[in-house]
Amino acid sequence: MMLKLECCFSGTHSMDLVGLGAFGGYKTLPGLDCTFPGGYEGLIDAMMKGLPEGIVSYNNPVKCVHWNGSFRGANSPEQTFPVMVECENGETIPANHVIVTVPLGYLKEHYETLIKPPLPLSKVHSIQRMGFGTNNKIFLEFEEPFWEPDCEVINLIWEDETPLADVKPDVNQFWMKKIFGFTVLHPPERYGHVLCGWIAGHESEYMETLSDTEVKNYMTEVIRKFSGNPSITPKRILQSKWHSDPYTKGSYSYVAVGCSGSDIENIVQPLPLQETDTKPLQVLFAGEATHQSFYSTTHGALLSGWREADRLITHYTQSPLISQNFSSKL
Repeated sequence: MMLKLECCFSGTHSMDLVGLGAFGGYKTLPGLDCTFPGGYEGLIDAMMKGLPEGIVSYNNPVKCVHWNGSFRGANSPEQTFPVMVECENGETIPANHVIVTVPLGYLKEHYETLIKPPLPLSKVHSIQRMGFGTNNKIFLEFEEPFWEPDCEVINLIWEDETPLADVKPDVNQFWMKKIFGFTVLHPPERYGHVLCGWIAGHESEYMETLSDTEVKNYMTEVIRKFSGNPSITPKRILQSKWHSDPYTKGSYSYVAVGCSGSDIENIVQPLPLQETDTKPLQVLFAGEATHQSFYSTTHGALLSGWREADRLITHYTQSPLISQNFSSKL
């Protein structure tokens, strides 16, 4: 059960895939977890209120980021830019700098076509070595709770499992056994009577291929088996599908076997890598997978964005405007 829990924390199929040497590099942010009312949309809405209207483009996927060139914009043909963003609808946007924040899973799958000229081999190899997996949630709502009011977690321990087994050979048949258990959402006055199941790895990815009805039936069977109550039936179900999302291809990163903190540093390095006659800081990289200590987290993604923004500010001012330690902002 504990290995399944660790797989969820690390976003990996098996803990055998997680590198032990760099495992201690991850740090836990002090304090309690924060749940935004209405989900992360509430955070995004608050951030958007501080931006000029119409500055953000929606539903406009990027096809390719061209760098190290000399591009002209339609509105300023006399000026040249080193970077041009090419969108799938044919629109082109010239720029002096671009910060790429796509998830590592998307970058692993599209690095050959997303950025041209191609990424340096050192950066490519680090992208390939870094781990990126899937951790999904299954929310189950009930008319009435079958658990005690002070219950926080319902752990699932199967009789036919050994303490060291974290992988089942037949994913299609035994995928539900990868669920380590259910956390109880509190308070019920806010959420209702809701359990949240956690599942990672290939089993989690297989679950995404099933319909909500199929997953609901499987979860009903599991809960009845463990509770001994044949009448328990969830009234609603909601499951995440991080792996099948074409723009994420998984949940978050981990430092895999054969990978180290230097690989994170390689991914972070802006293009061009070295001082040349070309304009510096053309393509920068941010996102949770680029933070040395807080990879796999939302605050890691946020801090990495601040880091690259500060890098550009420093470039134009020649002195850091944000001198305090990044971690002190949270």
